[in-house]
Amino acid sequence: MTCMSDITERAARRLLVDYTLEMALSDEDPARIVDRTVTPDAIWTTDGTDLTRDQLVAHAAPARKNVTAVQMRIDDLLVEGHRFAARCCLTSEHRKLGHVVIDWIVMGEVADDGRVRRIYQLGHTA
Repeated sequence: MTCMSDITERAARRLLVDYTLEMALSDEDPARIVDRTVTPDAIWTTDGTDLTRDQLVAHAAPARKNVTAVQMRIDDLLVEGHRFAARCCLTSEHRKLGHVVIDWIVMGEVADDGRVRRIYQLGHTA
């Protein structure tokens, strides 16, 4: 039997690494990516701004237009039950901005089904 901390760790890594890559570079429908990763009632707050599901989906179009490469490196990941906290670094190549590096602190909560239901992230451009 898998414990909740294992489910949470997999969900956090899926959010941070897979979701980031898929939203920026894949041809898959962004709505499917969002729905697979977060719950319908998810609360996603980035630098104090709450984002809706529709805003998350809409973010894929400009990302896919402008980002040519992306990598999310997880430097630290702490997990306890349904909750996680991570320190990570997003590196991307952007058509307009060039080489972009953003350090992120991400805290979240995972539902029993393995999707993320709460995300709070703070970013700092390095």
